[in-house]
Amino acid sequence: MKKYPLKVISNCIIVYILFFHLLVSCSLPDRSAKPYRSVKSLESALIDAVQIKNENLIKDRKVSRIAASAVSIKNKQNLKTNFRWIGREEINPSEFDKVIRSNSIIRNNWKNKWIETKGEGTSLIFVKKSEKDPFLMSAGEVMPVTAQIKKKDNEIILNLYDLFDPKNSSLNISRDHTAHINYLTRRSKLIPKITAVVNANRYMNDIGLHRITPYDPDKIPVILIHGFKDNQSSWVKLINKLQSDPEIRYRYQFWTFTYPTGIPVLYSAMRLREQLNLMKDLYDPMGTNPNLNKMVLVGHSMGGIIARLLSSNSNNSFSSWLPHQSLKNRKLSKFRNLANKMFEFEAQKFIDRTIFIATPHRGSELASSGIGKFINAIIQVPLEIQNSFISTLSLNPNIPFNDQRLISRMKSIGNLSPNSDFIKSMQSTSMDQNIHTHSIIGIGKLSWWKKLESTNDFVVSYESSHLENTDSELTVSGWHDLQKNSKAISEVGRILKEHY
Repeated sequence: MKKYPLKVISNCIIVYILFFHLLVSCSLPDRSAKPYRSVKSLESALIDAVQIKNENLIKDRKVSRIAASAVSIKNKQNLKTNFRWIGREEINPSEFDKVIRSNSIIRNNWKNKWIETKGEGTSLIFVKKSEKDPFLMSAGEVMPVTAQIKKKDNEIILNLYDLFDPKNSSLNISRDHTAHINYLTRRSKLIPKITAVVNANRYMNDIGLHRITPYDPDKIPVILIHGFKDNQSSWVKLINKLQSDPEIRYRYQFWTFTYPTGIPVLYSAMRLREQLNLMKDLYDPMGTNPNLNKMVLVGHSMGGIIARLLSSNSNNSFSSWLPHQSLKNRKLSKFRNLANKMFEFEAQKFIDRTIFIATPHRGSELASSGIGKFINAIIQVPLEIQNSFISTLSLNPNIPFNDQRLISRMKSIGNLSPNSDFIKSMQSTSMDQNIHTHSIIGIGKLSWWKKLESTNDFVVSYESSHLENTDSELTVSGWHDLQKNSKAISEVGRILKEHY
């Protein structure tokens, strides 16, 4: 008898199991599922499943659970197919590039709770890419959808339910609130956490404001701004948990702002300011949408400093950093304009609420430590910013040479030193009194025996995070990564419900 290698035998067993699974459940296994190229191809698969005469050929076709369920219907002759979109009118399902079954998304890389509910139908992810849309992540935008097949007389109807449409909230359909977030963060090219600190010049074109799901004029934007040595992935737990709450899902849309975190904080704030105004110009050019005038900023750590700058008036706090107005040089106008936009700013009127999470308003001692100074020394400030600082600041006769040298080398870690010029100047700025503010502060996990004023989250002290006259302040027994802390996330959710 011919002996087969163990590997060949195991492969045959796997193939048999997959084939048996396809026959029994009419669905492809998780890792082998292939995406449809569009909703149109999904429709074609359904038509094939209905019209095909030889059911043995089904295994050779790219048929998902929803399409293959039509195979079990007897007397398929003369059956017609019909697609129905049950969702928001401004969403056109035919514009999406791919349709992916949610249970085909690999889950073993997901460290957070997978939030889904069982019900009728099959959970899908619609994916759309567009090079013309400046607010899409590299993997595009995603939308969770549930598909359900119904047979009525001689017609097979495929209902596609929009999970972000409130009118579908009471239906007994399957809902997967996590797969689309997992897909987007795994497939998108994110700014690296470490490399972008040291060599930010490589990632300047990746700075941007991105939405996750299709823009919805009926929802209030929540802008999430990550902190130092981080990127958009730091928000997945918060988005995952809050989007599963219908009170938040039907009222808010989450956006993320990403940037290489080694660059000056003033520059990052300027870029976000520009992106938010571009977003308003694109989606609300007449300024009539009330939802775009109730934006919420949520900033963690350094991201909280950026949120504060967008909620503040500069009050000439950085005026001494600007070139002398009487000095004119056309060659330097570009750099001088950049410096002006960085150092002169006003609170953005469309921001209505700002949430600070573990934010070092008075700096962090860690930035002044040996490791902080080492990181600051190896950071390479992008040439665009270097030229702006050196060219414009050298024109100002009121700045001593040593100060010029210091400011021209201004980097994010140096910004956050308690004694830095940046922190001192920021204290002179005034936050807009019309903007509601909230603080979520980490006090460490082993600080129950300490006085509140002497606690810290290992990176930022309570004293630095605390702000007077905020609408609310919550202290959390946790370390610095509070944006991933369940209690802190619940507090953000409470504030959002209060905001609406």
